[in-house]
Amino acid sequence: MRFRLSRGMGGTVRNATVSRDGNGWHISFGVHTGFKAAEPNRKSVCGVDFGVAASAYVSTETAPRRMPSTLTAAEQARLRHLEQKKARQLTYARKHNGGRYSKRLRETIAAIAKLKTRQANRRLDFTHKLTTDLAKNHGLIGIEDLCVTGMTRSARGTLDRPGMNVRAKAGLNRGILDNMPGERRRQLEYKARLHGAEVVAVSAFHTSQTCAACGRVDPESRKGCGRLFACVHCRHEDDADHNASLEIEARARRTGGSVINSTRSTRTVRVPAQRGRRMRETRSAICR
Repeated sequence: MRFRLSRGMGGTVRNATVSRDGNGWHISFGVHTGFKAAEPNRKSVCGVDFGVAASAYVSTETAPRRMPSTLTAAEQARLRHLEQKKARQLTYARKHNGGRYSKRLRETIAAIAKLKTRQANRRLDFTHKLTTDLAKNHGLIGIEDLCVTGMTRSARGTLDRPGMNVRAKAGLNRGILDNMPGERRRQLEYKARLHGAEVVAVSAFHTSQTCAACGRVDPESRKGCGRLFACVHCRHEDDADHNASLEIEARARRTGGSVINSTRSTRTVRVPAQRGRRMRETRSAICR
């Protein structure tokens, strides 16, 4: 089988995988390189808040990193047209062709797959550049320990208890998955070993409601879940995502081992008294 070798092997070939996507056939090789983890690079510490409006906000930067649109306006219009065309062709195939796919239907599916592959490649390109830059320029990287499956669970509900704002939640789920938080964490973990960095996944509990200046937790500081964080206790104001990245960095410093200096004075994350009281009352009711 002839193929174009895009890069050197760099080791002993152990296996090969042949795959196909919208752009054609590909072959990938599993190679044993004998790599050993690099020594700690002793570079700066940062916290990274992965989101939807801002793809990534690094605590040491003053502006968020936003992923460019993965499809142009013309490509989005073409994709919408192809999906509508596919729906009509599927209906015709079920009614008049016994469910068998025609040649035109297969061409439409291939055209959609080509656009989707192009979109995925652009998304992956941004993710690779982001994670490589973070791993090269930082010694300790704090991220949130997110449960992506739970975050993107559908709000549809059941027949007995139908959900609310289902379409809005579906759009939010697409935005979360489009930013690939799980893939970013996977790439950061293996690239950190290549460049002598360390990745620390901290609890995501109340990172968006905790003030990075005084450490107080209050949902009133983030009214309406807007872009502004305004602490109602110390009057500290900042971009909400940047404030969250500072809190992530502080938690990473406390759990990162050698680095213990915190960016704020409070050493523990505080839970609002009302929430704690409700939790205790719930436990008491269960016990009774």
